[in-house]
Amino acid sequence: MEDTKITAQLPNLEIEIRRRELPEERAEAMTIHLRATPSFDAVAKAMLPALSAAATMNPMAVWMRAAEIAWQPWLRAMGYSALSQRRDDED
Repeated sequence: MEDTKITAQLPNLEIEIRRRELPEERAEAMTIHLRATPSFDAVAKAMLPALSAAATMNPMAVWMRAAEIAWQPWLRAMGYSALSQRRDDED
């Protein structure tokens, strides 16, 4: 398997997720690299209004949705769509 790299660019935030094999160790590695411009404080202040309103209602749902979004590329690559699965469960 080759190295897999996924990038996303949000306002003031660049996210890179890289997955690669380590054949000499018979293992796989995944790294997540976050780069904030000009700083993480600036990014947090920009995102705070949207996140704080949702977090006060159900902070666990906010965390679960963030994790679902982060894992979507891998879930799609494996042929699984959490969103379509959720919709099937609701019907």
